[in-house]
Amino acid sequence: MTRPVSRTARVIAPLLLIAITLALAEIALRSWFYLFPPLNHTLLSPYKTGLHLFEPSERNVFYRVKPGYRQVLQRYEFKVDIQTNNIGLREERDYLGDAVDIAFVGDSFTFGWGVEQGERYSDVVARAFPGLNVLSYSYPNGHAPVNYLAFLQQNPELMPKVLVLGLFAFNDLADDTADAIVHSEDGVIRSIESRALMVDGEGFIVSKNHQAPAFFSPGWFGLHTAVGRAVKVAAGQLRNWGKAIPRADKLRPMDLGQWDETALQALEHVRQLDRMARQANSVLLVFYIPFPSHVGETPVCIYTPELCAGQRSSLMLGEALSAWAAEENIRFIDPVGYFRVLESQGEELYYPYDAHWTPRGHAAAGKMIADYLKIYGLVKDG
Repeated sequence: MTRPVSRTARVIAPLLLIAITLALAEIALRSWFYLFPPLNHTLLSPYKTGLHLFEPSERNVFYRVKPGYRQVLQRYEFKVDIQTNNIGLREERDYLGDAVDIAFVGDSFTFGWGVEQGERYSDVVARAFPGLNVLSYSYPNGHAPVNYLAFLQQNPELMPKVLVLGLFAFNDLADDTADAIVHSEDGVIRSIESRALMVDGEGFIVSKNHQAPAFFSPGWFGLHTAVGRAVKVAAGQLRNWGKAIPRADKLRPMDLGQWDETALQALEHVRQLDRMARQANSVLLVFYIPFPSHVGETPVCIYTPELCAGQRSSLMLGEALSAWAAEENIRFIDPVGYFRVLESQGEELYYPYDAHWTPRGHAAAGKMIADYLKIYGLVKDG
């Protein structure tokens, strides 16, 4: 005669079975991700990733970078050392007040996300002019023209003879003041406050409404387990199903080479940068940074098909920017044609999954800028 199963056993057995099933699924997924590292990076990255190099601030998200900071940044496609000097620039040498000949402002491309110091396009230009003082005033987290303008207004002594603006227009024009409150005094931007973001005590940029999920809550599983992350990504892909090519009326005006209010504000900040440079007897040179899908095919669109459709359509953006710069008498370089030639020759200018420039991409951009500076005699070496 079999013994009756206790109520406790009837409850524990299914829970134990679920726990074993989830554990086996976690092991299987992590093993699979190990064999396919891009998914490993996408699905298994920790809750806070990237760089925590910003000075904590709940209001002023001008994203001031910590001086004397050092961290190793590792992704599937690269592992690089990040360090900042005495004024928070990603430079090996401290700034001691010397006049600056050439300086670069820009976001993560100009910062050199994914490449070592010495491999950035600003470093390529520096090697082309070894007698000149070349610096990069760049940031790794989606800065825009308003931030570059604020930096130079607050640090006029850092205005160089030639100022190169690396304009990744896909978000530089869209993010300029879309979510920001700009505080100015006497025509100088004193602070830029984000409505949604802040820098926490560790130096990470986080949502102001952010709260870490409770241990073992659904949110915790979604952040810290392969099964939870896979479910979240799969749900996102299902939501985007059939949206890979949005209708024209769903695209931003900027994607069609037209300017919306935020883009116009960003272009006004570029105008002010140009005006500030001219007043200092300096020159502004805008270098257009195309999205990888403008240059060639990229698997990054696997994860964000709707976004990439807009990025492909924004091919008209470079032409519109070039026309705008010509009207404003601002020097402008569009590298799309040159980049396409290099890609057709087998050069890999962008990381396939991260979508930032590889060292080869930086080398190509740096060569174009150095050649331009030499051809037009904008600087004299030594």
